[in-house]
Amino acid sequence: MQKKNILNSYKTILGQYCAISQFVELSKRCFLDEHALEIEKRDSFIALATKNKITLTSYDSVTMVNAISRSYIVNVNLCFETFLKDMDAEIKCFGKKAHNAKDPKESWLECVVNNVVGKLPKEYQKLYELCNYYRLVRNTAVHDLRDVRTLEVEYKKLKKYDFRKESKFSKLIAPNPYDEIIFDDFVMFSGSSVELATFLFSQIEYDYDKIVLDIPEELKTVWRRYGQSRCENAIYAYINTVYRADDSLNKQLPHLCNLVRA
Repeated sequence: MQKKNILNSYKTILGQYCAISQFVELSKRCFLDEHALEIEKRDSFIALATKNKITLTSYDSVTMVNAISRSYIVNVNLCFETFLKDMDAEIKCFGKKAHNAKDPKESWLECVVNNVVGKLPKEYQKLYELCNYYRLVRNTAVHDLRDVRTLEVEYKKLKKYDFRKESKFSKLIAPNPYDEIIFDDFVMFSGSSVELATFLFSQIEYDYDKIVLDIPEELKTVWRRYGQSRCENAIYAYINTVYRADDSLNKQLPHLCNLVRA
């Protein structure tokens, strides 16, 4: 079975993480509704944990609840950064444009944007800044407040946008400062990352010659037995599934078919 393209793979993996986060959030809310009074005091919290055969290393319920919300951000960023790394590798191998290696000072998001579009359209610049903010939330959560000052600067930048005027964000209480991250931040980040990823993927300029030359030999051996039309259809279906077909592909199919047969 042919693999999915990097965008569809990202959506699939992110969807799995989102389902887990949604379940955890539901569990958290049910737990808090049922045990709010018990977790207010250490002794009763310990008793509750002991009853359920769990030894906790912290009984600071407020800190733990806040950390759960930030863990959702960590998971989304993990998926998004994996997509960006995959995209960078793909444009390096199969892109038309010259590829610039990632500078150590760049984020993966910055690197991919620079290689694919250079400057983002205004409507996507907002999503870029939003995703970059949540990337720093992740870094701060994972690396013990390492980026807290940069994080505060990036959060202030978001103040120039009124996200609630947009229908997709209108019901969300987000974005929030680091210490006030909630489930709505996770919803905003996951949705925004998919929208930005979809745009960036649509802007890749593929070199279809490079793609065809990289197709496994066993698959090309099968295609060589096909007539011209069937061979072209097979190439189109492969590229459209594993990468992306743009408006120029149809005109290139006869040439690509000759490459397969060479």
